Amino acid sequence: MSRPKAKTPALRYHLSGQSVVTIGGRDFYLGKHDSPESLARYAVLISTYQSHGLQLPDGFNDDQLKARAEMLLGHRIEPQHQENEPVTVAHVVASFREFAKVRYEGSRSELHRILLVCSQLEQYEGKTLAEKFGPLKLQEQRERWVNAEMSRRYVNRQTNLVVRIFKRAVSQELISQTTWQALKAVEPLRFGQTKAYETEPVRPVDIEIVRATAKFLPPVVRDMLRVQIATGMRPSEVCNLRPMDIDRSETVWMFRPVKHKTAGKGIRKAVAILGDAREVIENYLNRNPNSYCFSPIEAMAWRNTQKRAARKTKIQPSQISRAKANPTKSPRDHYDAQSFCKAIQSAAKAAGVASWHTYQIRHLAATVVCDALGREFAQSLLGHKESKMTERYTTTAERNAIEAAKHAPKL
Repeated sequence: MSRPKAKTPALRYHLSGQSVVTIGGRDFYLGKHDSPESLARYAVLISTYQSHGLQLPDGFNDDQLKARAEMLLGHRIEPQHQENEPVTVAHVVASFREFAKVRYEGSRSELHRILLVCSQLEQYEGKTLAEKFGPLKLQEQRERWVNAEMSRRYVNRQTNLVVRIFKRAVSQELISQTTWQALKAVEPLRFGQTKAYETEPVRPVDIEIVRATAKFLPPVVRDMLRVQIATGMRPSEVCNLRPMDIDRSETVWMFRPVKHKTAGKGIRKAVAILGDAREVIENYLNRNPNSYCFSPIEAMAWRNTQKRAARKTKIQPSQISRAKANPTKSPRDHYDAQSFCKAIQSAAKAAGVASWHTYQIRHLAATVVCDALGREFAQSLLGHKESKMTERYTTTAERNAIEAAKHAPKL
């Protein structure tokens, strides 16, 4: 049985820097990738293809395509030529960018970081031949990040990302393995050997500061905070909580997230839902199992109710419904790590306490469990595969060192 034809053949990035689409075994090169001209040509092709029973009419040629695209745009399109261009850094970056948009679709912060690095590489080294982008070029780019006053650890992360970009290019046979291996020779910036500043380690937030902040949070966000404190989950895991991901078949409920930080490595995670966490989540199960438990829409509705209650003047009939029929920006169906943290920081400011972020809750939960039960239990709570990672989340090691120093021998 033959494979059915695609109703809308995909628009792809080509090494030449153009958009390309394959219809009926024929490649159509449409112009600079994602340009108005290439999108107009693509729209004409798909329209023609679909209106003729998923095939192009006999005799349909590039001149006809160009003429109809010009009518759609309202201006003349300059001739496009497909050339066998040498592979430049711009080609390598463009290939990785298209890959990243799919691979990191569910992680807005990581995708934003990747796209920013791609844009910077294009800006400074886009015309450089990919095979000529060696360790010295990489160190030049790294120095730009240092001069932009980024932290040492963040600069190292950015540098490693560039190496990954070229590794991807090797897998796509755009460059030889030699270029990627040479970039790996660049050693990371070491502590005290660079002018890049050092970041302070993340510390657990004081529970009293958390309690003061919670008084100024919408009920939905306050419940998210209660769940995170009780479970030590990552902020993104709390945001992605859905009824369908909670296994309620046993006495102890287990949250088994489909998406989490180490899911791509084949690691399965299970979070026990007990005590305060269960008390909260029970109130969010009366909804579509596929929907998210914690919604900004509900937080906005609560906030609007508070504003109406605080009004000093009576609401006029004409003011009862001022909601726009088609607002340009609507609240999302769930929080993400950034919006969750932003809500926390706004409430901390309103409470008049020191600013803190949601990852400090994870450190707080880890430290409390480690002190009470030991590192092995904290490791299980956080879902870490290695105990060394758990050490970063606890301050127990420091307290043990202090206690040990009190009993150290004296001269």
